[in-house]
Amino acid sequence: MVDACLAVGLTVAITVAISVAPEQGRPPDALTYAMGWAIAALALVRRRWPLAVLLASAVTLQVYNQFDNPGIFAAVPLSVALATAWAAGHRGWSLLVAAWFGGIPLVYWATDPARLSGVLNDSVPNVALLAAVLLLGEAVRSRRALALEQERSERLLLNVLPATVAARLKQRQDVIADGFPDVTVLFADLVDFTRRSERIAPEQVVQVLNDLFSAFDQLAERQGLEKIKTVGDAYMVAGGLPDPLPDHARAVAEMALAIRDEVARHADRVVRLRSGSLVPDLSPDPVRRGRA
Repeated sequence: MVDACLAVGLTVAITVAISVAPEQGRPPDALTYAMGWAIAALALVRRRWPLAVLLASAVTLQVYNQFDNPGIFAAVPLSVALATAWAAGHRGWSLLVAAWFGGIPLVYWATDPARLSGVLNDSVPNVALLAAVLLLGEAVRSRRALALEQERSERLLLNVLPATVAARLKQRQDVIADGFPDVTVLFADLVDFTRRSERIAPEQVVQVLNDLFSAFDQLAERQGLEKIKTVGDAYMVAGGLPDPLPDHARAVAEMALAIRDEVARHADRVVRLRSGSLVPDLSPDPVRRGRA
């Protein structure tokens, strides 16, 4: 929806710019408007191919200028593509395109010094608009990077604290700890996993644990339990905190049985690696359960 609105807005802006621009050789015709509208239509795919859209827009605008069409500021048709490409990290290409269209009048001045005043009248507004567009792209890039960093920090915080405690910590409340008189805690440990994991690559060990613990996370969420932490091949989950759960003991017991079944299910999917070694056989026997 946003891209469609930008494409429509850019179409209107280009149409108006062509209509009111001083004529260079002939009045605008259908082909003139078609090239401008083609640049506007590229805004629909700007997020997927930012660099390709920028280069296509620049080439189309250059072709437009070669046909002695009414002159328009380069930043008008290039604004969306240029800002998007800059925000996506294609700074070199963005600067090159901006320098090309901002510096074209200087080429004409070099061939005809008598046109210096006219060149400055054409070049200065163009450069100013292109610089403003690049600044807009930098603002978008900075805001996006900040949002990604905040999201990453949020995920890291939720990995070590329950959501309610994390929210309280972000609000800077003095006391974030609570007491719970009755909870059930489950510890699951894959016995002998360390010895078995020595036969495979570290990244494959991480993949095995990630797949297994991701399944445990889904089980905990389904039972309304709170994952506390993972340490190596050990998994800790609690029932009855931070939100009260009347039947937390039953929920934890059901998860313990589900963990046993989940481990057995993973054991049925042992795969052979390229090196010829096997992913450790995770049988249900090594899982130990406890209640505190």
